[in-house]
Formats: sequence, structure tokens, C-alpha cells
Amino acid sequence: MATPCLATVRPVADFSRVNVRASATTTAAILQEIEVGSSGLKVLEVKPDERGQSINGRVYQWFKVALPNGKEGWLRDDLLEIVGDCALFGYGELALPARAANLTRDIRPAGGSPGGVAPSPTPVDPAAEERARKAAFNITAGFEGGGYDTYQNYDTGVVSYGRFQSTLSGGGLEQLLDLYLSKATGSSAEQLRKQYMPRVRLKDPELRNDAGFKSLLLRLARDPMMQAAQNQYATNAYWNAAQRQSMLPRGIKTPLGQALVFDMAINHGNWGAERDFLRPAEQSLGAAIQSKLGENGLTEEQLIERAAKIRRDRLYALAAARGWGGLRPRGDFWVNLVEDGDWQLEGDEKGEILIKSGKKVQVKKP
Repeated sequence: MATPCLATVRPVADFSRVNVRASATTTAAILQEIEVGSSGLKVLEVKPDERGQSINGRVYQWFKVALPNGKEGWLRDDLLEIVGDCALFGYGELALPARAANLTRDIRPAGGSPGGVAPSPTPVDPAAEERARKAAFNITAGFEGGGYDTYQNYDTGVVSYGRFQSTLSGGGLEQLLDLYLSKATGSSAEQLRKQYMPRVRLKDPELRNDAGFKSLLLRLARDPMMQAAQNQYATNAYWNAAQRQSMLPRGIKTPLGQALVFDMAINHGNWGAERDFLRPAEQSLGAAIQSKLGENGLTEEQLIERAAKIRRDRLYALAAARGWGGLRPRGDFWVNLVEDGDWQLEGDEKGEILIKSGKKVQVKKP
């Protein structure tokens, strides 16, 4: 008898438990948590994300599984490895465990032959995709401040915190801290939850000079769960959003191109990257808005080069108008990187890129 299709919860960042949902989307109710490493979960059903959420052009698939306590719930494919006879769900027969998100699911049309054998799953290259994301994160974090404990309170953000400077006034800090508290335990997490989160939700301007709040955030930055939360928040709020809104519609695929779009999204907002740079670049080159590269007469290199120059000019204008000379190196960096032709973000002999005077970041093996 063939082994049934079974799932195992795989490690995710630094989290020891993951959420089980009531349906196939991250907005569904959380039924319970399940420990990383839980195995032997019988797969009952698989279907695409109900809201069409995707990454790099691939729509997430959700697995309904039988839980150890006898209940049933949904887990997303990037949380799972599967093994056994999974042909019924479009994954063929898997003799060895495989990460579900690395497999291409064969979804048969309605009325298709029920007895057919699904083709062998086709692996994608998640390692290359993940390297591009991490390289982009290293570059942008280098401009934003660099460290998980980066903290400043001297501008309109009131309090800006972390690798990507999530701000109190913009609401990003609240979302980041909520993500952290959804997993964290311990006295420091409880202090944050009870003493400061009500004020964070109100965007209390008095937090700008609250020494206790600053001390707590700096202490939490040493917690691996906070570091994981900072990266996950940037992935959810900016990287994935930029993929959906800007990269995938156009077919922006090079690590350099994707890194520039992400950097613009962090620096100017996801819509700002579109409105101020990508769309003006297309218009100046005579291409339709969000048209597919290669089909619109443009190469990716042409679009990214033009967007980088438009952004450099914008940053130079801001620097002149407001006396913020520190904006210029960020604009220059991307234009120079395009001119150097390092589209795969290979860096120097050590795999590093100089992003500004005295500051190098690892991009080849981030």
C-alpha cells in the first residue's frame, strides 16, 4: 500500500511554533499553534490562497491537514515538507520529503481524467530567490541604519526603529511590534505589551523622549525573535508587496532590479516607488505603464537604468532643498551599480558591495 501524503512543519526563521488557520489565507482565524517539527500530518485537501497571495509569481498553496489533537486546519506551503503519494493533490509520488513551496502543483481542469498520473513536480530555485531578497535587505538596511537596534527620534517619524526604520507616526512600528508579540514571551515582551503598546497604538508623541521605551526596544533588538520579526515585517509589507505591485507585472527578474525596487519601496513607500520612479521611467521611454518587459520594446536594463537616474535626480533635489546631503550617496549608488553592470549582485572578490564611504555589505552570500 502506498504511503499517504504526509506533511511535516519545517523550521521558519527563529520561530518554534506556527499558526494553524481556519481557511486558506493569512487573514483567517487562528485555530491554534503547532510546533515546528510536527510530522505525520495527513494531507486532506490542497487549494490556492483564497486572496491570491503570491511570491515571485507563484500563488501560495494551502494544505488542510489532520492535526495531532484530532482537529483539522490549514497551513501554507512554505511552512511544510511533504512526502508519500501526493498525486491526488497534484504533486505526484514523492519518495523523499520535499519542501512543498519548491514544487509545481499540477491542477487539473474540471472534468479532467480522475485516474491520470500527475507529472513529476518541477523544482524551482528558491535559493536564488532567497539570496536576491537577502542581498536586497542588506543593501537597504545599510542605508537605513543597518542594525536591528538602530534607533532614532529626531524626525517626523517620532520614533524610528530597526533594520528598516519602522516609524511610530507611520504605523509601521506598531505592525512590527505586533508581529513580534504574536510569538514572543517573557518579561520584556510583557512589559512592551502592557506598558507601551497602548501608547504605540495611539502614536503617542511623548514616546519620542521616553527613555524607558528606548531602553526596552534596544534590549529587545538582541532577541532573535525580534530580529526575525523585523525581517518578516519587511518581507510582508515591502518585499512581497513590491513583487505583486511592481516586479511581477513587468517581469523584473534580476537581483539588481529587484533590489532597487525594494529600496525605493522602503524609502518612498510601495506606491511612491511606482508613482515617482517606475511609471515616469516607462513614460520617458515610450512604454505603457506596467507593461511586460521584452514585449514592450524595453529591456529590464533600460527600465532600471532610467528609474535609477530619475530617483537619483529626485534625491539630489531633496538634498538641495532641505539641506540633507546624506541623500545623495543613496542615489549615486544605484546609478553606479547599474553602470558597473552587476545585475546578479556578485560584488567584489569577497562578495561585498561598497554602498557608501566606509560601508560594505555582503551580497553574494548574504
